[in-house]
Amino acid sequence: MRNGHAVVLGGGFAGMVTAGVLTEFYEWVTVLDRDSPSAPGDYRRGAPQGRHAHGLMPRGAQLLEEVFPGLLAEMAADGAVRAEMLVGHRFRVGGDELPQVATGLRSVQATLPFHEEHLRRRLLERDGVQFMPGVDVVGLVADDASATGIAGVRIILREPGSTEETIAADLVVDAMGRSGRTPYWLEQLGYDRPPEERLTVDVAYASRVVRLTPEGAECVRHLVGGDAKGVSRGILMHAVEGGRHVVTVTGSGSDNSPPVDETGFTDFLSTVAPPDVFQAVMAAESVEPISAYRFPTAIWRRYDKLDRFPTGLIVTGEALCSLSPLFAQGMTAAALEAAALRSCLTGGRHDLPRRFFREAARVVAAPWRMGIGANTSERHPRTATRLQAALMGRIMAAATRDAVVATQLVRVLILLDPPTALMRPRVLWSALTKGARVTDSVVPPPSSQVTAAGPDVV
Repeated sequence: MRNGHAVVLGGGFAGMVTAGVLTEFYEWVTVLDRDSPSAPGDYRRGAPQGRHAHGLMPRGAQLLEEVFPGLLAEMAADGAVRAEMLVGHRFRVGGDELPQVATGLRSVQATLPFHEEHLRRRLLERDGVQFMPGVDVVGLVADDASATGIAGVRIILREPGSTEETIAADLVVDAMGRSGRTPYWLEQLGYDRPPEERLTVDVAYASRVVRLTPEGAECVRHLVGGDAKGVSRGILMHAVEGGRHVVTVTGSGSDNSPPVDETGFTDFLSTVAPPDVFQAVMAAESVEPISAYRFPTAIWRRYDKLDRFPTGLIVTGEALCSLSPLFAQGMTAAALEAAALRSCLTGGRHDLPRRFFREAARVVAAPWRMGIGANTSERHPRTATRLQAALMGRIMAAATRDAVVATQLVRVLILLDPPTALMRPRVLWSALTKGARVTDSVVPPPSSQVTAAGPDVV
């Protein structure tokens, strides 16, 4: 039965997917967001990464369809690009392209505002849903003096003369991204902060939106992604709504930060784009100016490790774990966490935080390990880690020559199969016989692109 009131803090992708799940179990769902309403297609101030390449991997697409039936067809009708992984996708590893091979896995490619607008519209069509923009959340409300549970949140409207208000809730979900303040609020209530795992990533982005010529669009097709040979640089270029393409170049470390001036951007692009793709971009019409973004550190807040945690509160999305963007798995992980929450709620609300954080840790573990394996900002301190990195390099090299390995690699990168699938005899044999000599400095495709979200055939 649907009963009670759930409050979601954060109106981004993770918050709205989670809210969609909560409407199945709560009579009332309120979504609070710091940003004021924006016009269709505008970028939210609270999503500084929104101007860069985003997409929805097959698994994420499947999960969204389960929460919002018919959503994928609506997005496609409004211009989102549906594309089969590897077919029409040009992935590069160490400068070499993966083979074109049918996978049956279809991604959804669109800008972040496009994704969010469609989620918001479908969410607001549901009974009992309220969306409150322009709100600052200033704290949690404990259920009693011992703070064993959370009974609501304290807010202030972002309007002159506003005073603090309280919103009562049976469940509060922190989906406010990296800026989520749950660790601080827990400390205020007498709980421990969650231990944190951190990974230095130091990735910088520069992006622009272009409109290609017909010849350029045929050359680029749906998506180009991968790394440049010998340097910690990469490119992700994919088709989005409106007949446009988002061109994102990335670099790890201070020596590989993409410039945002025209000459510098062009010079950088020439070092990472295949020659025909570079020429296609040079002949394209620029629709938006160049924008920049930097991601210094990935953080996993280990709420699953806490001995004490209040009832009526969970944390999800980047407020729980901000993954390395090199694999573009953030939207996928958010959708998988929402699916984990649905499974937990199906089993009842008793001990919900502990059960959810345990399941969410299983979701996060695989992409987090991938980020560690791909990290080139720090030396691998352990011999075992160095050997794993070297083996992964051989597997990726073999993938450029073996369609079976290429397919398996993509299925792992998009979180459809576990990393252990790369240890299958067929893959290992190809890595040993077809993989070039590599070192642990090999960098996987910067967003494995795989675009941005999950697995399974849609």
